[in-house]
Amino acid sequence: MNFICIAALAQAITLCVEGADVSTVCGTVDSFIEAELLKTFSNKKSKKLERGIAFPTCLSVNEICGHYSPCADESTKLATEDLVKIELGAHIDGYTANVAHTLIIGGKAKDKKAAVTLAAWDAYTAATKVIKSGGFNHEVTAAIGKVCE
Repeated sequence: MNFICIAALAQAITLCVEGADVSTVCGTVDSFIEAELLKTFSNKKSKKLERGIAFPTCLSVNEICGHYSPCADESTKLATEDLVKIELGAHIDGYTANVAHTLIIGGKAKDKKAAVTLAAWDAYTAATKVIKSGGFNHEVTAAIGKVCE
């Protein structure tokens, strides 16, 4: 099932271009997930397995924190230098797989957007280096704080 989510994420990334409608991208990727899930475990025994969207495709653009999957009449279009956070998930018989990715439309940002994006990546990298078994939250917080300084 994870391979379905990864393929759906790859499709979402290719659809996220300048001028793309957010609602259309979300709907297209959700339809792709549902179609792929019908192909998985398609023998007679497994037809009874529940399967579907575990987390609807969301494209959170710029200042929107998360979970933005608009209706067609509330949708917006993507523009160059938009920061887009993609989230989606699928499930088979209650077992879920979720994936996420962040990208910048056009591939590059300038000025403050570039600085913030780089700072977020650096904070993530610093945090992953100190996370370990038996570690403490304050160690991770301190590593992120050093990046922020």
